[in-house]
Amino acid sequence: MKSVQSYQIFGMATDNPGVVSCRAGPNSEVVTQDLRRSFDSIPTSDEKVRDLFESHLGPLQPPLPNFEKKQQMFNKVRMYVPDEFRSDPIYDAPNDEQEQKANEAKKARRKASAKKKKVTTTAAEAKETASVPAGEQESEVAGPKQAKQPRKRARKEQ
Repeated sequence: MKSVQSYQIFGMATDNPGVVSCRAGPNSEVVTQDLRRSFDSIPTSDEKVRDLFESHLGPLQPPLPNFEKKQQMFNKVRMYVPDEFRSDPIYDAPNDEQEQKANEAKKARRKASAKKKKVTTTAAEAKETASVPAGEQESEVAGPKQAKQPRKRARKEQ
């Protein structure tokens, strides 16, 4: 699809499969793009596309439950949801088992992040010490190096 990132709203009609209507905003002009494959410059017919959709595409399996996301939706998002939509199962409170799994996943993610930061810091320190010449390393161990004083310029007599 050409320049897909410049569009915000997409639509597709059942009577014209493979053709997508795109808009940059709700009031902007509709741009249609034909995504059907073409063989020898002949586009695939609507009937063939419908047949392919019906015969070769099975229903998608629902995603595995993400207990962290469920906990976040209940604790942080539900309070901002209008009353008529709060009964949606997506905003239900997680049970004890789900909450425990969510907390374990958070803890594991934080631990992995801390380990990654530690490895990155250690690698950066090793790179720093490798880039400093050997003579300078020894003097740094003995004590901090004094900064050079700028030269004083001689005054011109007039």
